[in-house]
Amino acid sequence: MKALVIVGHGSHLNEDSSLPVYEHAERIRETGGYDEVVECFWKEEPSMRHVLETVESDEVYVVPAFISEGYFTQQVIPREFGLEGPVTKKGSKTVHYAGPLGTFEKMADVILERIEDLMRDKDVSEGRTALVLLGHGTAMNKNSSGVIYLNAERIRARGGYDLVVEAFLDQDPEVGEVVGSVEAENVILIPVFIAEGWHTRETIPEDLGLTGEVTRRGDRTIFYGAPVGTHPSMAGLIAARARELEGQVVGSAS
Repeated sequence: MKALVIVGHGSHLNEDSSLPVYEHAERIRETGGYDEVVECFWKEEPSMRHVLETVESDEVYVVPAFISEGYFTQQVIPREFGLEGPVTKKGSKTVHYAGPLGTFEKMADVILERIEDLMRDKDVSEGRTALVLLGHGTAMNKNSSGVIYLNAERIRARGGYDLVVEAFLDQDPEVGEVVGSVEAENVILIPVFIAEGWHTRETIPEDLGLTGEVTRRGDRTIFYGAPVGTHPSMAGLIAARARELEGQVVGSAS
């Protein structure tokens, strides 16, 4: 038997924080690829610390619903699950641990699908179009921003936009400065976050003066998308991330 365990951050303050994990788990459950599909969280119940006790399958694939490598994927999740590396033997169970979603090569496809949904039937003016990928960022961990640069480069290599630029909330280049200075008549702003929350619904629109999906400001139009992590295609990305792990054995390096 095979089990997929999807690990989310969760929040005691924002009920929407865990919603994408539940929605993607249900989509994967409907495909029938796993005998068990289980959700767990750091800040909500069910807790990741005890979730393996509820799983009956011998082969367990743990996928963190996080965008980038960092404190949670490198320290918290391995500690709470008692993992010793990419593959850990725990009693009768073999636990396979995946990397975060944002570093996966298919992440760029999901970002582009989010953009396609946003721009469908939108009136785009003549002129240059810039895509701005927005990450949270932090001065504490360079890996947090690295995934934004990685996916920006992947999309840049495919063409389709006059500019593809990176922006962040908590580090430079700061999103307000980027959106204000980018040389394009059409600016597509996509938050590369897992879930809706305070930032995506309040601070970002307020700081940038956005009025919804479409904000016209003089000769410039800003198109503001929902977080990438809420897109239905993320379910397929999670499942693909888990499939990468099949065939790993204890002691393997990757």
